[in-house]
Amino acid sequence: MKKILAVICFSFLSLNFANAEILSLGVSGNVGLLEADGKETITGTSQRDITFGNNNTRLRADGVSSTSTTKGAEDAYIGYIALFGEAHLLDTGLRVGVSYVPYALESETTENTRHDNCSRDYSDGKTGSNTCTATTQTVQIDVEDLITMYVAYHHEVNLGLLDSVFVKGGVIEADVITKEKLASGSQYGNTTLKGQFLGLGVEKNMDNGLFVRVEGNVTQYQNIKLTNQLTGTDENKNTIDITDMDGATATLSIGKSF
Repeated sequence: MKKILAVICFSFLSLNFANAEILSLGVSGNVGLLEADGKETITGTSQRDITFGNNNTRLRADGVSSTSTTKGAEDAYIGYIALFGEAHLLDTGLRVGVSYVPYALESETTENTRHDNCSRDYSDGKTGSNTCTATTQTVQIDVEDLITMYVAYHHEVNLGLLDSVFVKGGVIEADVITKEKLASGSQYGNTTLKGQFLGLGVEKNMDNGLFVRVEGNVTQYQNIKLTNQLTGTDENKNTIDITDMDGATATLSIGKSF
């Protein structure tokens, strides 16, 4: 859906403004840092032991429900390339723009080994014994169809190397695709990343409508909640909460005004 929206926005800008020579198109390189707090809550039932009744009939006892919580804070460095288009609104200095990242941003794969995958062997015909094996957990996330829509105000200056300064603000949205292999068997669904940003930058005009632009942006993202999609009786009811997520990016853009 976001990919279609980006195509519609670029097409709209081209069809309506190209003839008036108030359209800018370009490519941007972005690097930045994201910070976030995370909390994983695991609510599950302990192993339901088997006891032997009359005639050696096996009886499964009720498990004990318990909840455990793990908290942490993470920093992540990011880098990506985006395409952008802007419509200049007459001679007001205002511009309406959209940028789109045409490929998936893949996180590093986090891996750890746990030794809590336990089962009980009743081959002795009595109380049995626990056997625990090591399991490897992996988690990886893709961010797809990252689209930004914004309004910018450009003010012309005459400072030699600079021809204008600008401020901008807008919204950012992307699909978050979770890819995990967990010992608990949990499977988390995908979600949408949303946020708002503000930026400040400078621009240098060159011959033939070309320009170079440098800017910095700060972004505040909405909280994300992921829930285990498995709903069986013995399944863990796990949730992951990502809160206080914000970031800063530095952007270098090259484009052409028509």
